[in-house]
Amino acid sequence: MNHTRVIASLGIICLIAAAFAGCVGPAPVNPGVPTTPPTPAVPVGHLVVTEKQNTATVNVSLSSIVTVRLEENPTTGFEWNLTTTPGLKVIKDTYEPSDTTGKLVGSGGTHIWDISTVAIGEQKIMAVYKRSWEPTSGNETAFSLTVVVA
Repeated sequence: MNHTRVIASLGIICLIAAAFAGCVGPAPVNPGVPTTPPTPAVPVGHLVVTEKQNTATVNVSLSSIVTVRLEENPTTGFEWNLTTTPGLKVIKDTYEPSDTTGKLVGSGGTHIWDISTVAIGEQKIMAVYKRSWEPTSGNETAFSLTVVVA
């Protein structure tokens, strides 16, 4: 009788252990902290600038790409008006809303320009943040970047 009881007890213990083994897995690295996808790598010869580089001078080689990312909220009527000198060419002009769900009325986003360097020398990227129907007063928010192409 003792022998049967020991085998039954071992069987129950094995069943319980097997049940818990399925419930236990590797613990998350930082529980409670949401994970974000990795930032895509920026290709060689590709420079990304934001408002933080306003009035800066950058040195790049010919046929490089400079990506300008400026925060914008077109729902208020304010938009960036970007211009470049002839040695630069805008090859892509896009807008990314910060709210991808479409549920936040009036939320802003980021205006993004990919600009190719097409001539050697000192080039300029200039942008003014204003409403298109209002005259320029000189008090608008501005962005400028000097691009030295070698």
